[in-house]
Amino acid sequence: MGRVGLIMLLGVASITEARADVFELKENGETVNVTTPVWRSASVQRPASMPQSAPTNAIYHPIVTQAANRYALSPALLDAVIRQESGYRVNAVSPVGAVGLMQLMPGTARSLGVTDSYDPVQNVNGGAAYLRIQLNRFGGNVEHALAAYNAGPGAVMRHGGIPPYRETQNYVQRILGRLTVPLTTPTQVQTKEMTLP
Repeated sequence: MGRVGLIMLLGVASITEARADVFELKENGETVNVTTPVWRSASVQRPASMPQSAPTNAIYHPIVTQAANRYALSPALLDAVIRQESGYRVNAVSPVGAVGLMQLMPGTARSLGVTDSYDPVQNVNGGAAYLRIQLNRFGGNVEHALAAYNAGPGAVMRHGGIPPYRETQNYVQRILGRLTVPLTTPTQVQTKEMTLP
């Protein structure tokens, strides 16, 4: 194992969690309490030799695997979302202000307890938690959850599925096309009621 991989594994092992109450506002005005962890990963430091962006997921593989396991997601799905969102560029910022590997919008990041969207551990865990919330919201339908991740859950609800936005339709198809193992048909995953750590 290379020096960078060892540093990342040591960093991932030292993650601590705190709890925060997060409230989600539904379209009908009802608020729902969703308890989500706040990641504190001050001990995870990017070594001087670690690139600001990575051409592959090798550097972030332990983080992606841990987040996928924590939120009952396929690591391949989480990898495909990161590839589509940022191309594994940790410092990516979109024109609308989405930040980091999973391109979290500032308000979404705050609602998930992410305090530093440039921190790969916080960003990937926040994005994985948000994707799990969307999968639960849409009964395990991966296409709808991905569309909600891209266009927002309100747009998916208003349109009764993937919105007729070219960007969102392409987004969903690109991610599904990156998956080497097909998900169950019609792209459903089991919805899992989870107690978040």
